Amino acid sequence: MLQEPLPIPLTDLRRRVNVARNLIRTVLAELVGPVELAFDFYREWNGCWRVRVEIKDPINGRLEFTLMDTPGGGMLALPRPLPERWRLETGIPATDGTRWTLDTEGHLMPFTTPNPKSR
Repeated sequence: MLQEPLPIPLTDLRRRVNVARNLIRTVLAELVGPVELAFDFYREWNGCWRVRVEIKDPINGRLEFTLMDTPGGGMLALPRPLPERWRLETGIPATDGTRWTLDTEGHLMPFTTPNPKSR
């Protein structure tokens, strides 16, 4: 069985910082509404870029995102840990229009819209 290509960790952030900021703003606006954010970009030991995001207004909170390149050439900002509602109901949008989620074992996979329960 041939496996579909998956996003890979983003290791080169040059000229893409604004893309990452805008993507995270879009993801959070879709899921919780407009918020004021502060960003802290850093590299992990393996070279992958991560972002600590502090939500300042109208709610307070902190999230971390792992930045990834999608097979279609887009960027994915995957929240860590991925909130269950996002994993099951909406997926996380990438800049190329794809949506991604984690399966029950924590493996990255394309998000498919769940079938509505028949009543």
